[in-house]
Amino acid sequence: MPISIRRLLICIFVLLPSVVLADFHFDAKKKNVISDEDIALAAEITAFLVDYETAYNNQDYLTVKSMWSADGNPIYMAEEVPFPLYGQSRLDGYFNPRPGRKILDGIDNRYSEVRAKYVAPGVAVATYRLDYDIKLVGMPAMHGWDRLMAVFVKEGESWKMSAYTESPMGPATMVRKMIKANPAATDAERADYATTQKTIKMLGQAGVSEGFDAFLEERKDLQPTH
Repeated sequence: MPISIRRLLICIFVLLPSVVLADFHFDAKKKNVISDEDIALAAEITAFLVDYETAYNNQDYLTVKSMWSADGNPIYMAEEVPFPLYGQSRLDGYFNPRPGRKILDGIDNRYSEVRAKYVAPGVAVATYRLDYDIKLVGMPAMHGWDRLMAVFVKEGESWKMSAYTESPMGPATMVRKMIKANPAATDAERADYATTQKTIKMLGQAGVSEGFDAFLEERKDLQPTH
């Protein structure tokens, strides 16, 4: 499908509803009202992401970086990197970690569920979902998804990205969702799934901070205030 038509269809889809269902507070029946301004903004950010997705999936990192703010001070927090990346050199290094060597056989990013709000004139924050399939050179293909938040700034007539963070769910929750999406077909797979869940639980419990028992004891009579 031509990019222009795809952008138009996505933007129309975003603009149509004035009320959406949001799966927040574990109740998908709660209605989350979105203002007309936020709907229009989400459509603009969605159009940006259509082009960003195309460039990223073509490994056209020159175009990807051109869609970032020209202030020279980007922030990029990738789930696989243990620290946030600050500055242009860090961003350049992320997109070209081994100069002269191909890292990926292919990556297919798909963005959806865009929500956005203005935080200042010409400055917006957006949340959205990323589903991806990726194959690193010499490794099997993998699938995953992520929740994203990014800051966008208006430069001239165009939105540019200024800061970006990936927010994966906790390991137990993510694995539970993966198991639900890919049910075990054999007894061996069911046993492997059970071992994975048990291991994640064990690691989570093993990592509890020293002194947390005392912390709880000090607050045992505490009642939440609302």
